[in-house]
Amino acid sequence: MTIWRISGGEGAPGSGERAAPRYDIVELDTALLHIAAAAASPWLRMSGEIDVSNAPAVAAALHAAQARLAGDVHVDLAALAFMDVAGLRAFCVAAREMHEHGRLIVLHTVSPHIDRLFRLIGWHTTPGLAIHCRPQR
Repeated sequence: MTIWRISGGEGAPGSGERAAPRYDIVELDTALLHIAAAAASPWLRMSGEIDVSNAPAVAAALHAAQARLAGDVHVDLAALAFMDVAGLRAFCVAAREMHEHGRLIVLHTVSPHIDRLFRLIGWHTTPGLAIHCRPQR
């Protein structure tokens, strides 16, 4: 299920159906992680693995998305296989910064094991962070 929080009007559906964002900016393309951004909407897609080696690139991509458009930043994590604490921290730091401006980072299709890490550490309550998990099978 996709939940929309409309702020700034960008990237939100008008008819109740969500059109897929066109990811036309490559923020990072390495063997471990691929980050693509949609220039016309506040969406990022991350696939692969996030760890201490690429967490600064994740933070930079989140900051670039925040600067590119007004409103909340949405991140599709459906193809993300792994995230360590450095990755979690990158999202939480960016979320706190966005919260100061009345904005959110919304994580979509988060795998259950990554959601569990956020909850075990207690960072799932970070101001400015919303986590939406993929359905469990």
